[in-house]
Amino acid sequence: MYKVAILVEKELAYSIFREKDLAFLSTFATFNPIDELPEKITPEFMEAQLPDADACITCWRTPTFSKELLDKNPKLRFIMHGAGAVRNLVCPEFWTMQGRHISSNAPVIAEDVAQTTLALILASLKQMWAFNAMTHAGGWKGGEHGTFTTKRLDEMNVGIVGCSLVGKEVIKILRPFNCHLRVWDPYLSPLEAEILHVEQMELDELIATSDVLTMHAPANPDCKNILNAKNIPLIKDGALLVNTARGLEIEEEALIRELKTGRFFACLDVTSPEPPAVDNPLRGMDNVVLTPHIAGGHTIQGRKMLGRNTIKEVYNYLTKGLIAYEVRGEMLEHMA
Repeated sequence: MYKVAILVEKELAYSIFREKDLAFLSTFATFNPIDELPEKITPEFMEAQLPDADACITCWRTPTFSKELLDKNPKLRFIMHGAGAVRNLVCPEFWTMQGRHISSNAPVIAEDVAQTTLALILASLKQMWAFNAMTHAGGWKGGEHGTFTTKRLDEMNVGIVGCSLVGKEVIKILRPFNCHLRVWDPYLSPLEAEILHVEQMELDELIATSDVLTMHAPANPDCKNILNAKNIPLIKDGALLVNTARGLEIEEEALIRELKTGRFFACLDVTSPEPPAVDNPLRGMDNVVLTPHIAGGHTIQGRKMLGRNTIKEVYNYLTKGLIAYEVRGEMLEHMA
């Protein structure tokens, strides 16, 4: 039997693991019971659980693996991260250690984010937010009264900023809607663009010609303020901006200035910093939908998919040496 250390907060563990999946884990590994997990994972708890572990399972808020901790546990070969980004989960030395591997659930979370992005786009084009506010305030004025300002995706230009895992999922989920899919991504090859059936464009042209502009670049320093004071004014009147990626990708002060004109609508699931200040102007704008970073990994079914994929990855690595979603050091430059 292998040994697997579960390094996940108790409440979080209950949200991601099915009993039958844990039962499967028990067929090939011993592991610490989830009902004995602490409310908060600490470095001390990690030190107590990792000796002789072949693999471990982590998630949001698991502390960073220090070089000292890794050196103390040479048998640990595989870290399976139940969430997405692994950049801050391990020390820099991890990426040069022989025989160490790490994988994440970023591809699973990407599906969730793409569905949230689609929901925000469709609800905004149909003006569901405004109609809901109107009817709650006692009004009742719909299409039969001449309200023909809502839109559908057909023939619209949809600009995708970043052909990341999420960007690719958004492309896939939008394809049946008969819209024109265009992408800006300096790392996307013409061949892959052809395979994805998307048109490549320079960023300024993409911004200026998109009816819907949706952000999906990775959260790394190179992507800071992709939308900024110079190009945000290029956004079309009547356009929709969606950000389910990271707040750092948009220069917020410049965005607020343009949104105050009322020229376009924005759905922002992320800000920088998070949460935004109570008096942040975004909180009071009628042309802004603001949600608290819930786009990915936080649905009931999505959480269970995270747990299931986590155990599947651990099983495949320990019994077959296979890793479906391995993250390597050279990939970090292009990842969140």
